[in-house]
Amino acid sequence: MLEGHPLSVYATGSYGRLEAWSGSDLDVFFLYDGADTSERFPFTTFVRVCARLVEAAEEMGFPAFTGGGRYLEVQYVTEMERQLGGPRDDSLNAFTARMLLLLESRPLHDDEIYGRLLERIIGFYYRDFEDHADTFVPVFLVNDILRFWRTLTLNYEHKRLALRDLTGDELALKKADSAVKNYKLKVSRLATCFSMVANLSQEPAPVSADRVLELCRMTPADRFERLRGHNREGDMRIDELVNLYEEFLVAVQQPEHELLASFADADKRNQALTIAARYGNVIYALLGAIIPPGRMRYLVV
Repeated sequence: MLEGHPLSVYATGSYGRLEAWSGSDLDVFFLYDGADTSERFPFTTFVRVCARLVEAAEEMGFPAFTGGGRYLEVQYVTEMERQLGGPRDDSLNAFTARMLLLLESRPLHDDEIYGRLLERIIGFYYRDFEDHADTFVPVFLVNDILRFWRTLTLNYEHKRLALRDLTGDELALKKADSAVKNYKLKVSRLATCFSMVANLSQEPAPVSADRVLELCRMTPADRFERLRGHNREGDMRIDELVNLYEEFLVAVQQPEHELLASFADADKRNQALTIAARYGNVIYALLGAIIPPGRMRYLVV
């Protein structure tokens, strides 16, 4: 069905990070490499692909797709480049599709197409490389990753507004669910973004597109491991991140009703969020230990 179409299908989330368990959601993106903005993946073919995907996911016991599959859509690389940084980048979902492709993805269909599109999208951030071939650092890409991280935090705050209109048991349940999302945001999402930011920011100039491609092919955990050997302080922080992340995985890899019940308990919820706060503090300390001062400036100003 997909033969002859330059379409990449890739998984993100826990499957992209290679830490999925039996209760993990299946987050799937479709990315099409058309020659121009007018070239489109045939709609009827896409409907058939989605139907097969949903049926297969149900047969294999995966949780239902978010919103009944409303986020299953095709992204177009040419359009993605045109919209990068613009007002429609986020509204078209191209921003999220691009960031998750770069930060935590694994191909489900045709690794060759996946690799080609990954290289092409990395190239978006290397427009000025030839003018600075000896000194180039990927500030454009780092800024986009930081924008993604901050967008995630703002989206979380926006969703919390719904809690104001709830009461009683419904409020308690939604507060627990919100706390779970906060916990995941401050650990797994933080790791996804800043494992890449840390690597790109400490890499000696010039930072090549091939180096970025190598990092994109790694999991966040592998990217942190790659940072070992700078100094004793950095290695200690990486050890601490590994231990805290193992605690996180143990906490979140349980049936949803048990996870929500745990976060409904104030003491357990506070304990988990304390771990999340510690995780962020350790990442901050790691950045300070391994990133040269001149490069750190780009993360702040």
